[in-house]
Order: sequence, then C-alpha cells, then structure tokens
Amino acid sequence: MINEKQIYYLLTVAEERNITAAAQKLYISQPALSRLILDLEHTLGTSLFIRNRGNLKPTKAGEVYLRGCKEVLAISRSVTKEISDLNNSLSGRITLGLTSLTGEFIFPAILDTFEQKFPKVELLLIEERMSALLETVKSGKTDMAFVYQTDDPELEYRLFLENPIYLQVPPYFLETKTLWIPGSQNPSILPESLSGQPMILLKKGRSMREVADRFLMQYQITPGKVIETENIHLASSLVRLNKGFTFVPSIAMHHFSRSNNTNYYCQIKDYPMKRSLYCCYRKHGYLTAGEQFLINMIPEILGHS
Repeated sequence: MINEKQIYYLLTVAEERNITAAAQKLYISQPALSRLILDLEHTLGTSLFIRNRGNLKPTKAGEVYLRGCKEVLAISRSVTKEISDLNNSLSGRITLGLTSLTGEFIFPAILDTFEQKFPKVELLLIEERMSALLETVKSGKTDMAFVYQTDDPELEYRLFLENPIYLQVPPYFLETKTLWIPGSQNPSILPESLSGQPMILLKKGRSMREVADRFLMQYQITPGKVIETENIHLASSLVRLNKGFTFVPSIAMHHFSRSNNTNYYCQIKDYPMKRSLYCCYRKHGYLTAGEQFLINMIPEILGHS
C-alpha cells in the first residue's frame, strides 16, 4: 500500500493531468514521479492513466483507485487528529482553502485571535478558484474551506457570514444626487438605471462575475463599455476614475472604506444581492480543538471586524 506522501503525489498528478506540471508543483523530479506511477501500475497490474501527448486522464481503474486514495487520506488525517487531541496536544497544522478574494479580507481578521489561542498550531492557506475548493476538502488537501456553495453531499457546511453585495457608483453618477454621502447608506437605484452604463466586472469564472451576470440577465440589461479584471481593488479604483460601475461584496467594501472613505455605494431596488459564506469540511471527519474554535469563533470575529 502506498503511503500518505505518495497518495498526495498521485492526487496531484490527477489534478494537474500532466507529469511535468505535477512534478514542478511537488518540487520533485519528473523522472522520479513517472517512476512512482509506473511502479504503482505494475503492482496493481493495470494502467491508472491514459497517456495522450503528455496529457493524463484517469482510466476506470484509475478513477476507482483515486477515489480510494482520497478516502484513505481523509481517514488517516482524521485518526491522526483525534489521537493528537487525546494526548492534549495543542500543536499541529490546519490547512484552509479559500479564494484569493475571501482570503485577503478574512484571513487577516482571524489570524491574531487564532494565534493567541493556539500559538503552536500552524494555519496554512491554499488559494483556489471557488469551483475547485470543494474538491480540496474531499481529497484531503485542505481540512476545511470557505465556500459559497453547499451542494456536495459528502461535506458538512456551517454558515459563517451573510455577505451583501453593493454597487459602487462613479463620480459622474453623483452629479444629480445631492443627498448621497460616502459609504453604503444611500438610496437604492432602479435596475434599468444601469442600462447602457459602463461597467467594470471581474473576469468570467469568478463567483462575483456569476452574481453580476445573473443580475444583468434577469433584467435584460446590456451594459455600455465593459472592462474586465481579476482584481477587485483595480475595479474599485476604476470606478473612482469615472470608468463605470462595479459590484463589491460587503467584506471588501468595509475594508475599502477604512482606507478610502470617498467611495459611494448603493443597492439595487427590489433586488437584494448577497452571498452566504460557509465553512465546509468532510462529513464524519474529526474536528480538532483548533478547527472547532475557527468554526465557532469566525462569525463573531467577522461580525466585529
């Protein structure tokens, strides 16, 4: 039976679908990783991957073996964590999966409190797109992840935060809005007010872009010029430069307001936009004292940040 380290190597190969890319990610040589896969296939008496010009795709046997590897890895880590707690150990490691946007605004808010309570527990981050985070938990790559979707039956979910989404408006839009003030306490605007207006949107594949696209499609709004970016900071800066409107989640808005109190926000009339943030972890998996602390305390910490 392969060990936990080898399982991680195999799962990385399956994730990258390329030996060279996986080897680079794992900081090992490509020949060594290829030999590990070939030796394993020889032991099992079957191919685990279909090789096609450097690209790898799991065979049926490979899919079965990879699924078993994920389960073995999850059980191993769960048992190890439980034994550590039985020994009253307050050391160890917790790996969190987050998007770069969620991590930027949430991780700094929780880090000091966690380190004060568990100074010997290392808190590690793995940043992925939202669509990939659930798989990191299922594969054992992360212990828990912060997500906006709750549709995988293999995982448990705990609500962390209701995260309203605001519209940041450019200065030219304020010329007739004499009562508007910096911040979010401004009147809602009608959806049709955005028809033909320039917009700054996060690129497709980002969950905030999905929220924006759903809104635009529901009201059949065709924006004017659209600028796309991966960076929520850049989007906000472009709004201040009169380049258009953008959508900003409240966790980012509160951060921006502390560093720049000249931004104006509002909501869409009769269209409350929000994303519910959840912590997810494997069903029936053991939660350490540190993990339970995070799950129970993060809502309180974020509520006061």
